[in-house]
Amino acid sequence: MDQLVTREGELFQVSDRRGDFVPEERACGLFFHDTRYLSRFELLVAGYKPELLGADSARNYVQAVFGQARGQTESLFRAFNLGVQRHRVIWGGVMYERITVTNHETAPMPARVELRYGADFADLFEVRGYQRARRGDALPFEVSEAGVTLGYRGLDAIVRQTRISFGTAPAVVAGDRAVWEAELPPQGALIIDVAVAPAENGDFPAAVGFDAALSAAAQAYITWQASLPVVASDNEMFNRVLRRAVLDLRTLAADIGHGPFPVAGIPWFAVPFGRDSILTAIEALPFAPELARGTLRTLGALQGTEINAWRQEEPGKIPHELRFGEMANTDEIPFKRYYGTVDSTPLYLVLLCDYYAWTGDLELVRELLPNVRAALHWIDTYGDQNGEGFLEYRADAGVGLAVQSWKDSTNSMTHRDLRPAQSPVSVSEVQGYAYDAKRRLAPMMAQLGEPALAAKLAQEAAALKARFHQAYWMDDRAYYAIALAGERCEQVGTSASDIGHCLWSGIVPEEHAAAVAQRLLSPELFSGWGIRTLSTHERSYNPLSYHNGSVWPHDTAFCALGLKRYGFEQAANVVIGGLLEAAMHFEYFRLPELFCGYSREEGAPVGYPAACSPQAWAAAVPFAMLQVILGLQPDAAAGVLRLRPCLPPFLGRLGVIGLRVGGAIVDIEVTREGVTTALRQGRLELIVDAANQQHFGAAQQVERAGSATLRLRS
Repeated sequence: MDQLVTREGELFQVSDRRGDFVPEERACGLFFHDTRYLSRFELLVAGYKPELLGADSARNYVQAVFGQARGQTESLFRAFNLGVQRHRVIWGGVMYERITVTNHETAPMPARVELRYGADFADLFEVRGYQRARRGDALPFEVSEAGVTLGYRGLDAIVRQTRISFGTAPAVVAGDRAVWEAELPPQGALIIDVAVAPAENGDFPAAVGFDAALSAAAQAYITWQASLPVVASDNEMFNRVLRRAVLDLRTLAADIGHGPFPVAGIPWFAVPFGRDSILTAIEALPFAPELARGTLRTLGALQGTEINAWRQEEPGKIPHELRFGEMANTDEIPFKRYYGTVDSTPLYLVLLCDYYAWTGDLELVRELLPNVRAALHWIDTYGDQNGEGFLEYRADAGVGLAVQSWKDSTNSMTHRDLRPAQSPVSVSEVQGYAYDAKRRLAPMMAQLGEPALAAKLAQEAAALKARFHQAYWMDDRAYYAIALAGERCEQVGTSASDIGHCLWSGIVPEEHAAAVAQRLLSPELFSGWGIRTLSTHERSYNPLSYHNGSVWPHDTAFCALGLKRYGFEQAANVVIGGLLEAAMHFEYFRLPELFCGYSREEGAPVGYPAACSPQAWAAAVPFAMLQVILGLQPDAAAGVLRLRPCLPPFLGRLGVIGLRVGGAIVDIEVTREGVTTALRQGRLELIVDAANQQHFGAAQQVERAGSATLRLRS
């Protein structure tokens, strides 16, 4: 669906381009706590839907729709003489809409405006297509001159209500529609303000009015943007993609009491989501560390404490997702607090290591030490039940997920001969996450006075790296298998993008990195727009699939970070260049959750029909691009920031103003001629690795600003 989306707090709406919610479009509606509180919201003028002229939700906090309509006359060939505008904003748990109908004729014109509405109170999983054996009960609607209240009593005993209030009194109010009639003078307008408030058990939020809501929402975005470093380049397309990333991260931010964190995506995953929230926070960390801090605290508070097979919960396990709807509350589905994921737990530790590297915040590390110990215990016990030394998942025997790595569709783990991988399954990139977590936790534990644990973690990381290569390397492909499967640990020998994550984690031995890089950039995996999830040479390849040949921008970005880590500068720049050009083909320069895997030679990137947009780890991809270009390696505790900048062909200048490293704030500018810095606050040693001589002029200079030392290292 070509949709408009706005979200604030726990409330979001998805409309068609007219601004309508129509039952024919399953994703349409106003959603709160995984429930659709409005399933119909349609505007008619003189009995017809206005003709659409244009629509926009580029600012994220407000959407605007422009249309034209005919006045109420008898002629069948009457002209379009009424302008129609709809502006919608969400604030404080209420959706506000202002409808303006203007008479552009030189004579008076009658206008009849009708708003049709309805609420099915469908659980989000129903909206996605789940069939329910039974539902709760619809409640009688309540009508007054000021509005109407629709209600539903769920099987979970929660009474859900939608209150629709009218700032301008209608001529007619019913349970399914309101009608306004006016005689508009020349250039006169009928302005209708509508407020829609959802509630559980009668707890309605207070309404503030359209103007106040719009002003507050606009200011919230201004404040958010002002809190981030300023990034500027000499490529306006790149700047636009970055601006979109800033707006979308604000749209997807949430807080359930432990600090801000990103929800996964709209419309299907606007909830706390372990893996997605973590990877998004990692991508954005240099620029928005508060999202990482909030993610760590939120997921730490939800960490598993008991064995519960229905929820796939185990002590120390970081959750996959949380749900708040009726089906979750009644255990029709296990997702109220669901732990069916193998990668969230090691990734949680990786995020903590990244956060400490950027902030030097040892106090948060101390605060989360119980979470760290519990996560490590889960990795070594519950995460490796067969004792083979690899993290594994077993297919959920209930109605949860059969595949529990990031490619969690049921057919994503398939052998070359199309046999499905049998449980237990040890996915390649998950071993890399565990390796990276243990390797980097080791010095942190030593700093916290635990040398024995530090030594143990370092030893386990080294052993895992050696064991990984021996078990996963495929001689016939000169590449790593996507997974090991079954009790005999048979290689799932398909070539997939997962191995780019293995580069990112550093688990690939140096002598084999070039072979991995070469295959990632080969036409079988690199489409020209991004890296496909699965090679075109595999029998299960399908460019239209969810995980077997599509391109996921975040997946490609982590592959690029891996290429950068091993020194494949040009390859990494080619990959992010493809993503940047792909973004130009999508509305608002917004990278979607995924797009189809067709090659660049076949035409423009093709959108995937059910993709979330905005989606968190895709929204944060531009920040990962910056990390690739600048080669940022912080050590805030030591007061050091290392850079290995390599400007791609599409950039001649890249500047970051206000980058925080621990207590220091620094400005950095990279051009073809060199690197300049200015220290705004604190003390920081800046070390620039200029190994890539082709991207720097011959006259390399060492510059000093304040206490920041710039050293070029060859």
